[in-house]
Amino acid sequence: MCIFNKLPLFVVGKPGSSKSYSMQVIVDNFRDLIRHPFKDSDIPLVEVLSYQCSPLSTSESIESTFTRAKNFQDNANRGAQHSTVAVVLLDEVGLAEHSPHLPLKVLHKLLEKPELAVVGISNWPLDPAKMNRGVNHIF
Repeated sequence: MCIFNKLPLFVVGKPGSSKSYSMQVIVDNFRDLIRHPFKDSDIPLVEVLSYQCSPLSTSESIESTFTRAKNFQDNANRGAQHSTVAVVLLDEVGLAEHSPHLPLKVLHKLLEKPELAVVGISNWPLDPAKMNRGVNHIF
């Protein structure tokens, strides 16, 4: 529901708790729904643009991923029969909190009025200012 409604989602869990795998299962299921012969025509295509966060992440690199995703979504929906939802997957987003560049501050602006679906996967909760901008699922 978060992906369809473009509500930011933060999935938090211990290493090895299948957070990334869960995201892959969700995307695969969306693709299977589109291919189903009795599908509901309102189900959008889902495309994931992943960004691997690290202590070397910068605001510019994160913002660039959002820009690419927005451009992809706009181009895919231009004259298309099916709508497309681009999902920005911030993998290991908690690692970016250790960056001296403070790259996650850009999320305040990007998540205020999201134009894209956003999923952040982390081994530990982010600071409340970021977590309050989305739905939190803790494994």
